Amino acid sequence: MSKVLRWCLDLNIWCAAFLADIKGKQNSSCQTLVKIIQEGNCDLGTVELVISWGMLNRLQSVFIRLGALTEDAFAHIEIIRSYATLSPIVTLGGTGIIPLEDEEDRHVLETALAGKADVLITGNFQDFLTKETEIIILNQHYTYCLPDHKLHIVHPYLMMAWLRQGFIPE
Repeated sequence: MSKVLRWCLDLNIWCAAFLADIKGKQNSSCQTLVKIIQEGNCDLGTVELVISWGMLNRLQSVFIRLGALTEDAFAHIEIIRSYATLSPIVTLGGTGIIPLEDEEDRHVLETALAGKADVLITGNFQDFLTKETEIIILNQHYTYCLPDHKLHIVHPYLMMAWLRQGFIPE
């Protein structure tokens, strides 16, 4: 039986993949991670997307700021939303209880935790430090531990290395 993995991609991962697509690049780490989400699986098992309506709304406005037409940004968000409905793991997350300075990152972290994500993939680490965060590798791998759940906060390059190695560390 295939293992089920729950991934939460930070907005910066979606944006990096979007910009790489616009520039005609192929197979960047972020593009590969988004492709895995699109396909719903990787060599480690089935992959479910954990995302919130708040993240989708913010992402749409960022796509427009990056130069997408409003209707194209909306279409792109609808596609991303459709990935989550395959699982379905679209949470209401972002209740504002985790003490993070950055409101957007707090929402992303709370969404990942509410959706019981195994990994939160991000290129932004400085805003995810709390008393519950343990630094494993500075700016590459943190863990956030709750009594009943452990979340890996991972850089996309390290996540790709884990996928090549065939395991996510405990």
